[in-house]
Amino acid sequence: MEHTGLFADSPVNRGRQVELDLVKGLAILFMLLVHCFESFTSLPWEPTWPNRLIFFLGGPPGAPVFMFALGVGLAYTRKNTPGDLARRGLRILLLGFAVAFFRDFLSMYVLYLRTGDPADLAVGIEEALGVDILPFAGLAFLFFAAASKLKFQSVHYAAAALLGAAANLLLAGRVLSSPALNVIAGLIWGTSEYSWFPFLTWIPYPIVGYLFGQLLVRCRDKARLYRLCLEISLPAAFAGWLLFRHYGIPIGWENYDYYSYVYFHHNLLGNLLFITFVVAWISLFFFLAPRLPGFVVATLSRWSRNITEMYVIHWMIVAWSMIFLLPPRSPAWILTYFLILIPVTDWAAVTYKALKGKLFPRAPAGRAAA
Repeated sequence: MEHTGLFADSPVNRGRQVELDLVKGLAILFMLLVHCFESFTSLPWEPTWPNRLIFFLGGPPGAPVFMFALGVGLAYTRKNTPGDLARRGLRILLLGFAVAFFRDFLSMYVLYLRTGDPADLAVGIEEALGVDILPFAGLAFLFFAAASKLKFQSVHYAAAALLGAAANLLLAGRVLSSPALNVIAGLIWGTSEYSWFPFLTWIPYPIVGYLFGQLLVRCRDKARLYRLCLEISLPAAFAGWLLFRHYGIPIGWENYDYYSYVYFHHNLLGNLLFITFVVAWISLFFFLAPRLPGFVVATLSRWSRNITEMYVIHWMIVAWSMIFLLPPRSPAWILTYFLILIPVTDWAAVTYKALKGKLFPRAPAGRAAA
């Protein structure tokens, strides 16, 4: 008897998923945009409509999409043993610390040598000890390594996400008396304004992404799946947004203070709202993909494959250019800078990967969807 259900018993939908490449490519584009404005404008931002749009694009379509896609990719990758995942997690964690040293501490130390202002050096130290998206991604891989070792099933992943969200609610706002312990704890929950991506706040996104990927890889009819997702998630995201506005619940994408806690330290309610948005966003781009020009799909797909390299490179350029092009700058200046930064970062990432491939050739391995 022929099976006609939406999901097969085994993987039937392998290979790269174009819709995920598109949203990941847009995520890095939006990150570049919001980082340029955060770095070169005066804070807090004025609540103008252009600023609202920039802040929104740097919010739900940015980090939550990237982290959700990270989880989907783990459902697709063939390098999924506990050892593989742990080694990858440690590499990303160390990369995050290295980026913080060169981007935050060393650049601000050079600025301190220029200005002689101890405040510049203090900021460099505080930001270098912060928790950016790469350390979180490293911890996420280590979590999945442990889950793989313990042979987690879907119910265990769901329980872990809920327990993490509950712990996040209990620990929210708690600050340790020891500065050193407070920095370490900032990896787990938001202990300071520099703990941008604490584990407990953000781990639900890769977990739900992984569970979604487990369905996607077995999906016989993607159009039907994404139609169902869009019909459910789009009204849910809109209703959630209206509910948050009606009751004055802060969620972060309408708060224009970079160090406001609200977006970076949101709780379970924020997780639910952002996840419904992410699912709707990905579903929308599944249907848009065939209608987009080929060069747009190719460009966003390339950015998706090079997302880590582009993230690191653009931050190095922005952080070090700030030493010589001192902020604040006008919106027109920042927009021009952003439009120049895009092709420069793209070219540098492609060149780096090509050079790396020549110097350190690798045997073909299983590829992830995201």
